[in-house]
Amino acid sequence: MKRLIRYTLLSVMVSTAVVFTSCEKQLDQKAADVASEQLQWQSISDTKAGLMGIYGLMRAALYEENGHWIYGDLRAGDFHSYTRADLDAIHEHDLKASYPLMKTLTNWRRFYAVINAASLFIERAPEVLEKDKRYTEINLKWDVAQARAIRAFMYFYMTRIWGDLPLLRSSFDNGEFLERPKNSVATILDYAESELLKAAEDLPYVYSLGTQEYYNEGFGVWYGALFNKITAYSLLSHVAVWGQRYIQADAYSKFVLDNYARIGVSYSSIDVLTGSNGIFSQQYAYGRILGIVAPFSLSEATVTGHIEDLTLAEPLVYKKHPALYVPKDTIISLFPEPNDTRFGIDTISGLTRTNYFTNYSGEVPIFSKIKVLRDGGVSNPSYAVYGSTLLFTRLEEMTLLRAEILAVLKQDAEATRLLNVVKTGRKMKGYTDASSEDLLTAIFQERRRELMGEGWRWYDLVRYNRLRGADPKIKEMIEKEGIYWPIAQEVLNNNKKLEQNAFWK
Repeated sequence: MKRLIRYTLLSVMVSTAVVFTSCEKQLDQKAADVASEQLQWQSISDTKAGLMGIYGLMRAALYEENGHWIYGDLRAGDFHSYTRADLDAIHEHDLKASYPLMKTLTNWRRFYAVINAASLFIERAPEVLEKDKRYTEINLKWDVAQARAIRAFMYFYMTRIWGDLPLLRSSFDNGEFLERPKNSVATILDYAESELLKAAEDLPYVYSLGTQEYYNEGFGVWYGALFNKITAYSLLSHVAVWGQRYIQADAYSKFVLDNYARIGVSYSSIDVLTGSNGIFSQQYAYGRILGIVAPFSLSEATVTGHIEDLTLAEPLVYKKHPALYVPKDTIISLFPEPNDTRFGIDTISGLTRTNYFTNYSGEVPIFSKIKVLRDGGVSNPSYAVYGSTLLFTRLEEMTLLRAEILAVLKQDAEATRLLNVVKTGRKMKGYTDASSEDLLTAIFQERRRELMGEGWRWYDLVRYNRLRGADPKIKEMIEKEGIYWPIAQEVLNNNKKLEQNAFWK
């Protein structure tokens, strides 16, 4: 776990806009090992290092072995493996196949490292308030709220992957953690919701706006960089939807759609969505609600941990074939309208609009919606080092989620309006009652198009089939809890109170 712990401060920032150059001095500092006893909780520098360390551990957990994209986009999804048997196995739900990748992805310890760091911070940060007069009540309130929100996010993220989990409400050492039983998905979701509600009450919309500076830094340093009130309500919306509590999700998602302008986000044009200097690059924060950056400028870009490692190939980088690709027949069926700015084929000329794909006419289309070499703006294929943002949610995603919620609640007029905000923004025809698909199916199909490559497809398939049962195989997996991953044998060996998830026994 040591390699997960030390990161430059920028690596733990969430969606920072490059226009604020003053942030670079702030980000050159090193984050401390938040789980270490060397952190004595004596001064404001300790709380700052501890908080930034939590963000760093979260980034490490999500990026490990390209896990975010493999968990979210590969199982039964639109992406297929070109030659890798381990990725083929995941696509076909063979999650106990004997590959090193499975060993990593079935192990949840890296996520519990984040949770432990957050719990430790919540417990110890109040000590600094008594010891350092520079550390104010507002510092403590905002810091603890962020730690609560991140801890809740990690529990929500894990329960979508593994289902039942040990629920740890306080910090632990390794020996203490080893003997904890599971708690149910419902209990985990209830806890995440309660913690996010507490966090949302205290989180600001923005940091350092006006005369009150956060850690003696101005607005520009923190803009788009930390969890805020809209982040919390967006996560609350997802927690409620995953638990099929659509009435609560209605209230949470309405808050997001009513107040998103207060954090300065906006809808993304197709150029912003697919450009190398767009929303997935460090340079552009507007539109992100929760994202985690990895900028090349401060040595945080890597060759692995990004979707480009799986999807890019010649002519974009020096790689003959991508590890993952979307087959042509899937592309054609998914993007039937010629004017769709993401992908379309003109019915008269046969010319293609390929903002999502490169080399469509070749043997294997290259999924190039996300293509941030270094910090973006680089087209030289020799720079196969990636600095793209892991974008968990953005305004279009939340708009479609709210459309889903309202469709389930039979508020079809507003659900249709929100769906059409995204569809017409991509130059598609708006949805009407005369459309060939029913409204809920149309919403999920639009999510499939708009969010391709952002880690949502598998979870959307689960939610859709909970509501409709359209795919018999996935419906059966839902009933038998096969939607969850098996637990790594190493974890089971170290905790005798755990049992393997029933589907994988």
